[in-house]
Amino acid sequence: MMKWLLPVMGVAMLAACSEETSEPSPQPDEQQAPEDQEQPVEQKAVPEDFAEAYFDENNFIHAYPSAPDSQYLSESIGLYMEYLVMMEDEEKFAEQYENLMDAFVVEEGDNFLINWLIFEDATVNALIDDIRIAAALREADQLFGQPKYSETADRIIETISRIQTNNGYTVDYYDWEVEFPAQRVTLSYLIDDVPKDMNADRVLENVDTNEVFFPEYFDVVEEVYVKGDVIHPIDQLLIAINRERIGLSSERFEEWLKTEWEEEGRLYGRYDRETLQPAVTYESLAMYFFMNEYFLIIGEEEAAEEVKVRATEMIEENGEGETHFFDFIHYHLMTEDESK
Repeated sequence: MMKWLLPVMGVAMLAACSEETSEPSPQPDEQQAPEDQEQPVEQKAVPEDFAEAYFDENNFIHAYPSAPDSQYLSESIGLYMEYLVMMEDEEKFAEQYENLMDAFVVEEGDNFLINWLIFEDATVNALIDDIRIAAALREADQLFGQPKYSETADRIIETISRIQTNNGYTVDYYDWEVEFPAQRVTLSYLIDDVPKDMNADRVLENVDTNEVFFPEYFDVVEEVYVKGDVIHPIDQLLIAINRERIGLSSERFEEWLKTEWEEEGRLYGRYDRETLQPAVTYESLAMYFFMNEYFLIIGEEEAAEEVKVRATEMIEENGEGETHFFDFIHYHLMTEDESK
């Protein structure tokens, strides 16, 4: 499943360089195109060397740079597909779609499942990764005009809706080896792209917000919320974002976050639930992605920009390092999104 809050030592900043050239002005006797002539549409694309340290020879993504023996996750391909849609790179998206179909998809009868981990012995999917992949596929169809992408997304969601339920709840995963779904719903998994018929909203609506931090998951068998002694800010930010999506504010968490940012100018990877104090000394690029997103949602644009600046400072301070792809790609999703 997702690897939240791995220590960040840096991120590979691989950018294509180009020299400036100046075009000579046309001479009076040169023919110029009419002003109303249709101009070619600029094609966006990801630089060829972008994230190259994370790819094997077949362009499958491993979790750590220059470490082909590290894990190959549905999380990674889903996030990269999301990035390729944002960058409108049709060719690279098509390549990753083929990798998805060739290595990640498991078909058993009518079931169309995505393995959370390939090249190893794994027999479960991951709800959040599947939802993200389906959403990227649908956006890619709209952008590139490839109906097969939406058809694949439909098969993913149909399978989840049909077999990945327990006691009336859509749950974290389905194990096709034992033919049994999980017994819990992780609240941070209920992202914006979760289909309405999965009834995710009721789990978010009933969370006790009298405490600063949210419980991490809901036990669907006992029908109780479960919380750990140490919290991960990524999970907490995602839950707050998920609640905002359905019109629910989280005042105590919001107040704590803004105060922590104003006083410290940074957020740490884990906090003690009871004392509200940091439990570690490291930060996370992915955490700052979600912090930036949350601040934008609640109208704190200045703080959101400050978060981007802090993330970039981390890059400048640490240089290239053993950054997990989850952090690497979230940094680029945050800094290269022209809508933010």
